[in-house]
Amino acid sequence: MKSAILVCEAWRSTHDRPVYTLSETCPECGGPAVNSAPAPYNPEDPHGEYRRALKRRESE
Repeated sequence: MKSAILVCEAWRSTHDRPVYTLSETCPECGGPAVNSAPAPYNPEDPHGEYRRALKRRESE
């Protein structure tokens, strides 16, 4: 799922703090803005099987 909130791609090198926006470009430097949220899950999660098994055991 893509977040509606974007952050300036070069905020670490250009700004002293993250610059959040809803547009595709940074309002301060005009650079590109990227998705600010990490992916909700990794389909190749190596520990997902164990986490799901633990969740099933706790619900019983």
